Amino acid sequence: MLRKIPKHVTIVLNETETLFLLELPSSVVPRDTDEGEAAEMDNRLYEYLTKGKGRNRKVATTGVQTRPVLMKTRNTEPVQYKFRDNSTFASNWEMYDTYNASFVESVELEETNDHELIAEVSLDELRKSRETKELEKLSVNKNYFDAVLVIERLLANNCYNNEQKKFKGLVDEAEEIRYDYKLDLLWTFANEDTKNRCVTGISFNSFTEDMVAVGYGKYYFIDRRKTGVVMVWNIKNPKQPEREYYFRHPVTSLAFSTKDPNYLAVGFYNGELLVIDVSKRDFEMVGEDSSTSFKPAWNMVWLEQNQKEFLLVCFGDGRVCKYLVTQAKLECVQIMRTDKIEGKLKGLPALRLFEGNQVSSSRYAGALCLSVHKPDPAFYLVGTEEGVIHKCAASYCTHHVDMFKAHEGPIHTIKFSPFVEKVFATCGDDFQKCLWIEGISEPLIVSRFCMEPVLDVDWSPSHSTIIASLRGMDIFLWDLQRKIYLPQSQTKSPTNSRNTVCKFSACGKCLVVGDIDGNVHTFAVSGLPIPAFFQQNLFFQSIKNILQTNTDLIGKLEKLAN
Repeated sequence: MLRKIPKHVTIVLNETETLFLLELPSSVVPRDTDEGEAAEMDNRLYEYLTKGKGRNRKVATTGVQTRPVLMKTRNTEPVQYKFRDNSTFASNWEMYDTYNASFVESVELEETNDHELIAEVSLDELRKSRETKELEKLSVNKNYFDAVLVIERLLANNCYNNEQKKFKGLVDEAEEIRYDYKLDLLWTFANEDTKNRCVTGISFNSFTEDMVAVGYGKYYFIDRRKTGVVMVWNIKNPKQPEREYYFRHPVTSLAFSTKDPNYLAVGFYNGELLVIDVSKRDFEMVGEDSSTSFKPAWNMVWLEQNQKEFLLVCFGDGRVCKYLVTQAKLECVQIMRTDKIEGKLKGLPALRLFEGNQVSSSRYAGALCLSVHKPDPAFYLVGTEEGVIHKCAASYCTHHVDMFKAHEGPIHTIKFSPFVEKVFATCGDDFQKCLWIEGISEPLIVSRFCMEPVLDVDWSPSHSTIIASLRGMDIFLWDLQRKIYLPQSQTKSPTNSRNTVCKFSACGKCLVVGDIDGNVHTFAVSGLPIPAFFQQNLFFQSIKNILQTNTDLIGKLEKLAN
């Protein structure tokens, strides 16, 4: 049945929800309201700070110690890995021949061993108990020594668990915030074999900072009967070294390879060089240079060029040689010879010695230390016993690029800053520690705190303004951001021995110090300010504050910084 369509239809209209597609609120408020008065106060403060007298207010850059909340590092860029494609092919016939040959050799070896055992067996061998024979078998089993090594690490962890956490930076600092720059002794690497042997070199492994190689030699020239020892220690077992190597001559320097972390280069007092594979339990030599020069190999660094790694070594007769490890030997190329200076040099002003009519027995000055130029690895710096630094090129032999007077006596260390490329620190026998920047012929800072030779310095890898130095039995921590006329902390050696070598760990949480009695002390560094986000800016600002009275030097520094 169809209905009729109504004449009138009722429609009800309701308001729907408003949808805002774009909203631009007004920034203008009425003057006589509370919001208007607050806006006028903000405008007057802005005018005062930007255009009025407020812009002349005193502003100082200083560090602030707050409780750390970031539990992860800020570095996000991954390490670039190198890849190489290799391929091989093995057929069924090759595998069959190889297996058959190895089976025949094993059978022949068992037969010969049986005949030798029957022929050489004695009455004492027959009287040995079963337990004694099993112990003798274990003494030649490699897996047994690996198991003992793990057990020793576990036992040491029970005694040094908290200290090992401090070394790795896994323990938070104390709640009290203070700038005391304190050194807390964690442990000492030493045993009976290192007693009365001078620590001449310390090198952290490039793959893991848990392993550290220590070279032992002699400190006094009259110690003619001293022999050399190299020990590889691990923080997982501070009481017993995991590798021990004994040599006839004292060790003067050593360095882990960067490309092959299992390679350890060792230099000796008679000029010999060795490269050892520390991954093997037994002594295995990778390369050797036995061409004795009768002059010590004072310092060495690994240098990478054209995807090859070379060993750069400086000797006491002024030679600088480059070595390449190939087929169990070291190929040597002499690239530099440091001549004695004549005439006046730029750099540190020093008194000229009167030699009279004496004729020197050698035209060359002994090269005591070297460092690879951080901005351009093709260049390197060499410090001599005359206090002169030679800048040389690895590819430009027998000539130096530049040289200047850095100290009035022998130079012991040259180290570049890990944050500022052109800045490096030096120390020497003239009781001075100097700070230099490439491009300026005069030192930025000259520190002479006491009448003691400075044997070593090292930059903190976590703070651009903190430097550690060694003078006699004391260990000093300096902070350029605070003051330079006094150290921030002074720590006496735990054994009251003269310190020789110092080196920060990779994370900057610990400092390792060696002395002349064979002790290697490991300290935890605490009470440091929080690392600045812009380390380079903080360094230059600290240097400018120090050089406020030297406007000429500040102008030169600003040109290089820009």
